[in-house]
Amino acid sequence: MAIAHFSVSIVSRGDGRSAVLSAAYRHCARMDFQREARVIDYSRKEGLLHEEFVIPPDAPQWLRAMIADRSVAAASEAFWNRVETFEKRSDAQLAKDVTIALPLELTAEQNIALMQDFVAEQILACGMVADWVYHDSPGNPHVHLMMTLRPLTEDGFGAKKVPVPGADGLPLRTKAGKIQYELWAGNASDFNVFRDAWFERLNHHLAINGIDLRIDGRSYEKQGIDLVPTIHLGVGATAMERKAQAGLETPDLERFQLQEERRAENARRIRHNPELVLDLITREKSVFDERDVAKVLHRYVDDAGLFQNLLARVLLSPDLLRLEREHVSLATGKRQPAKLTTHELIKLEAGMAARAIWLSRRSSHGVRRTVLEKIFARHERLSEEQRSAIVHVAGDARIAAVVGRAGA
Repeated sequence: MAIAHFSVSIVSRGDGRSAVLSAAYRHCARMDFQREARVIDYSRKEGLLHEEFVIPPDAPQWLRAMIADRSVAAASEAFWNRVETFEKRSDAQLAKDVTIALPLELTAEQNIALMQDFVAEQILACGMVADWVYHDSPGNPHVHLMMTLRPLTEDGFGAKKVPVPGADGLPLRTKAGKIQYELWAGNASDFNVFRDAWFERLNHHLAINGIDLRIDGRSYEKQGIDLVPTIHLGVGATAMERKAQAGLETPDLERFQLQEERRAENARRIRHNPELVLDLITREKSVFDERDVAKVLHRYVDDAGLFQNLLARVLLSPDLLRLEREHVSLATGKRQPAKLTTHELIKLEAGMAARAIWLSRRSSHGVRRTVLEKIFARHERLSEEQRSAIVHVAGDARIAAVVGRAGA
């Protein structure tokens, strides 16, 4: 099932990192690191499925000329070398680095469309450069995204800090009369907005592709789920764990120990209250099957005997409701698992339907026809179907819906 992983870090020289090295690793490419006069070669690295280096619509001419007729990796190499040359400090911050887990439920083409949508809406629209790659690791499709920390100017890069604008368009000032500044690329307080925008786009693309699944990026505590958060170990740490299990290494990593402690605590809580598994599933799906229950349970329970015991307890829960029994599809001849939901979800959906019916029978806030005619006069290219949809939504009914293909 899709996981909600979205993390942001800063590529900083103070941490021993380099923008060119990071780009070469992500693009699985060979790049010249001009600042240190050396070559970085990751061309043998596997897993790269798709790559893009995209610039905002109003990007300056020097940047357009720099990447013209270059491959994606070559454009990335040229750009990040220029960033490295511009930044002089030994502890300079070079780029914002974002790692995003992609849903297994979407195809590669659908995930690429999801990323292109997110990048256009949240990055290019802000005047930032977006350098992103899609790594298709087995069971772990993910994106690495690098973004600029400075605004683009006609001859290079601007300041990282910009004046905070007031309601009148002028810079805000302190009581002492000094101009207030903020980071152009956003600060820690902007992270949640940026992260929420990703989950909004993710859930939108799941919906338009007909997948009955919703990803909630909030913590367990905010969702009201009585479990402790586990740790995202990452690809490198997971590889070390596999080597340790095979007896090839014995890494002393506190993260592994903490992760196991948290999984054990969650397993204990699920043993005490198996319905917690239903809480997790119904945050993602309104209709599910036994395999979905098993997948969620497997996140926290490794012991085979305990796993089967808890699975049976969850499936026998009085909160569970069977919508459709297991059967063989006459169209495909394949076994179709029983479809399940919960009594709570049925009550919730029934309540939503009742409120929708109540609203549809009330009228207020309608837009006058004369106003609509003026709007239509300014937008003559609207089709009759589009005009009908606008008239319907702008009518007197307090709830109105238009059903159609997304983007039509």
